[in-house]
Amino acid sequence: MISIISKVLERVIYNQIYKYIQNNNILYELQSGFRKSYSTDTCVIHLTDYIKDEIDNGNLCGMVMLDLQKTFETVNRDILLFKLQSMGFNSNVVNWMSSYLTGREQIVNVNGTKSEPSRITCGATQGSILRPFLLLLYVNDMEDAVNCKLLLYADNATFLVSGKDVNRIEMPAIG
Repeated sequence: MISIISKVLERVIYNQIYKYIQNNNILYELQSGFRKSYSTDTCVIHLTDYIKDEIDNGNLCGMVMLDLQKTFETVNRDILLFKLQSMGFNSNVVNWMSSYLTGREQIVNVNGTKSEPSRITCGATQGSILRPFLLLLYVNDMEDAVNCKLLLYADNATFLVSGKDVNRIEMPAIG
């Protein structure tokens, strides 16, 4: 459970980070999750428009859809902090984020029986305002690792390959 004061602070930090990301055009343009003015509809429109355009050009189109399960819980903090630094965030922001993400513990409560505290080593706290946005920043460079059209919706990825040659489509698009 996150306190009201923490949520207010997170909202202030979120607004500042979001403004920086927007002003510097950092978010991957085909990421439709957890963004203002984007939705599942946005992602589906990109997908259908791409497929229709390729078919209109006489191409075949292949698609692989990937759902990254438990993505929030597996975000590596060191990699995330490195990515924030690479995106141009100053050391104050990166240091604050490091402090925010480290030293947290969780307790499991089942029918009133509580576990011993356990240190959280990956991800951000459940219920955190920053959690979904940090995931977007974490997967933001996924496009750099693929040789195909990539559509993202939060922790879901769609890989699209098109061409006239079926062998081109059957070849692995990741590389």
